[in-house]
Amino acid sequence: MTLKHHIEYTGVRLLMHIAGLLSPSRGVWIGERMGDLAFDLVRKRRDLVEQHLGRVFGNEYEPDALHKLARNVYRQLGRLATEHARLLAAETTDIRDRITVIGDDHIGQARRQGKGVILVTGHFGYWELLGASVAALGYPIAVVAKDQHNPAVNALIIKGREKLGMKVISMAAATHAIMRTLRRNECVGLLMDQDAGPGGTFVDFLGLEASTYQGSALFALRSGAPIIPCFIIREGAERHRIVFESPIEAVPTGDETADIQRYTQAYTAVLERYVRMYPDHWFWVHRRWKTRPPAV
Repeated sequence: MTLKHHIEYTGVRLLMHIAGLLSPSRGVWIGERMGDLAFDLVRKRRDLVEQHLGRVFGNEYEPDALHKLARNVYRQLGRLATEHARLLAAETTDIRDRITVIGDDHIGQARRQGKGVILVTGHFGYWELLGASVAALGYPIAVVAKDQHNPAVNALIIKGREKLGMKVISMAAATHAIMRTLRRNECVGLLMDQDAGPGGTFVDFLGLEASTYQGSALFALRSGAPIIPCFIIREGAERHRIVFESPIEAVPTGDETADIQRYTQAYTAVLERYVRMYPDHWFWVHRRWKTRPPAV
């Protein structure tokens, strides 16, 4: 490991230690101040967030309101960081008293088909707790995640997810592991809201064409597993509401390219609905529309 890796790892461990000493309400306050600090100091990313928000909500919000919303995005991320650090530092990982769940019967009904379940969400709310909540409800789940550049931090994150009842599939070698998981009639959790580059499928997201990973639609079409969009909404200090939406059944028509486009658009539209309802919950820091559609 490099010196930078050691410093990053030490910083994460220190945050976990400090957060573990805080009450839930104090953790929220500290997280919000961390968000304020990042918002005020990291101007480049702040400008990107405000640019994205203005592009999507410019006709609905006054400039001052957009600026306030951008700050709230950072505060939400700060709350997420301290809450997750508190959870990982805690001796118990029973999270059932933190969550209210709506629609989890969709998972049980989907598993009765025997083809597994594809749970799709985005970097929305406390997404790490969403996967842990599925495990806490008694459903076997493997989450697909990109490896971190820092190996020590990556190992710490994987250990934390496993501690919360999730299996972890590395995105670097995900295809076969995902299909095996679905064949075992288990759940696979996917985050499907990042720019997929030139090889992605372009769908409408918040009024703009966005390159989107094809994985969820492709796995659903080839396995027969239904896609269930799911989301987590913050309701207070360490209190969250989790919603499992109605399944999207991917039925092949023989035109796989068109099918992928249709089902990718279908679950992206559900994500858009939640982002519009809870705009501060989404990860506007990401360059979601970086890749542009090819010129016709």
